[in-house]
Amino acid sequence: MCKILKTLSLIVSAITVAGMVSCAAHKHGAGARPQPEAIQAALDSICNEGYNLFVAERINWVATDSVLAHNDSEHIGGNIIWQPNNSTWSAVFFDRGYKNCIFELTYNTVTQETDFSYETRPISETERAQWDLKSTMVDNAIANYGDSLRYNGDYGRPNIDFVRIDTNTVRMYILQGVERSNVIPFGNDYSIDFDNQGNAKCFRRYHKSFLPMQTVDKEGNKMETNYHSHLKDNPYITPTDICNFLLYGNGMKQMGVLSTALDGYILYNAEKNTAVFLAREVVDKILK
Repeated sequence: MCKILKTLSLIVSAITVAGMVSCAAHKHGAGARPQPEAIQAALDSICNEGYNLFVAERINWVATDSVLAHNDSEHIGGNIIWQPNNSTWSAVFFDRGYKNCIFELTYNTVTQETDFSYETRPISETERAQWDLKSTMVDNAIANYGDSLRYNGDYGRPNIDFVRIDTNTVRMYILQGVERSNVIPFGNDYSIDFDNQGNAKCFRRYHKSFLPMQTVDKEGNKMETNYHSHLKDNPYITPTDICNFLLYGNGMKQMGVLSTALDGYILYNAEKNTAVFLAREVVDKILK
C-alpha cells in the first residue's frame, strides 16, 4: 500500500500540472458521488478544522508541561483552553480554590508567537464564565452520550478539546490519547456540538474501531507515509485524522485514506495542510 500511495502522489502531481483535477460523477452505493468541486470544498473545510484541532491539542500539551514545570500538581485546579478571538488561543490554569490564575499561555495564530505568564492574578469574569461553560458541556456530554464513548486504556487516556466552529457552536472533541512511542491513534474519536449555553446539539462518532498505526517498521526505520480505510458511513478524511497525524506522525509528510463511499483515494499533505481526492477509475486509467 505504501508503494500505491507513492504512485498516487506522483499521479496528483501529474494531474495538477496537466489541469485534470476534475472527474465525472457516477453512481456508487446509495447515491451519486458528489461533484469534484463539492468534494474539494469539503476537504478544504476539514483540513482547516483538523489543523485548528491540532493547535488546540498542541497548546494543551505545551501548557500542561509548562504549568507542571513550575507548580506541584496538588496546587493546580482546572483549566480552560479557548479562543478569545479569531487569531488568539488562550490556556489558563487555576489554583485549587478556583480564585486565581496561576499560569497563562497565549498563542497568536497569525504571528505564531507564544507568550507565557506565571504570575498569580485573580480570575477574570470572562474566564470564570468560560470555565462554567466548559463544566456544563462536560456534564452534558457524559449525561447524554457517556454510554457511547470508548477508549483503549492500554494506549492512553482520552484527551478533550474545545474548538469554536461559529458564533453559535462550540465543538467538543474526545480523542484517544497515546502514551506509547511511534503510534498514531486512529479511532475512538468523537465530537459533540454545543450551543452557547452548553446544551448538546449533536453527536458524531468518526470511526467505528480503534486503529493504532505504527510510524516505524519492524526494523525500527521511520516510515514515509501512512494509510487507513474508511467505511461508507465515513466518506472523507476527518479532522481527528488530521490532528492525530500531525501530533503523532513522527514527521511523516503524507497520509492516505481509502474511501469506499467515494470509491477513491484521499491524500493529505501535512506540510501544506491540504487534501485531494483521486477517483479509483481515474487512478486505474492512468496506471494502465
